[in-house]
Amino acid sequence: MITGAHGLDGRVRVYVTSDIPGRFEPGRHVIISCEAGSSKHRIEQFTEQKGKTALVRFDGVSDRNSAASIKGGSIYIDKSTAEKTRKDLLEDDSYYYYDLIGCEVFIGGALFGEVTDIFKAGAGDILVITDVSGKDRMVPFVGSMVDTAGIKNRRIDVNPVEGLFEI
Repeated sequence: MITGAHGLDGRVRVYVTSDIPGRFEPGRHVIISCEAGSSKHRIEQFTEQKGKTALVRFDGVSDRNSAASIKGGSIYIDKSTAEKTRKDLLEDDSYYYYDLIGCEVFIGGALFGEVTDIFKAGAGDILVITDVSGKDRMVPFVGSMVDTAGIKNRRIDVNPVEGLFEI
């Protein structure tokens, strides 16, 4: 996520959520999605900072005003780029978010809902599941609760801990 402009030359501060080293190498292309819409950019400069933050310069973002206009934006790669790197960069039990979004969720063999979002929280990811009644439920994406064996069939089985939510 782009957290703000840095300096006068178009650099932005970014909170890095990718676990893939090299995702922000200069020369790579990304898609920036913000209130004004989505646009493709090439990374010109990437400098790691403290923690999960970095300073990034994108082509076409050359001054403080243009940097400020993409504040709050999200940074993505296109699906074809992700697929080219899947075998080399992902472990066997890892998935891209788009693999999970839209999967049907079952509890005890019964349809419970659908994965509609994923976000990072603390040390792990949280699945947002919209249940069959339309209510959003949050489930930690941990092996003890989430079985992804059926993901190729767009199915996820969830075994929630007692008290996580009423069924």
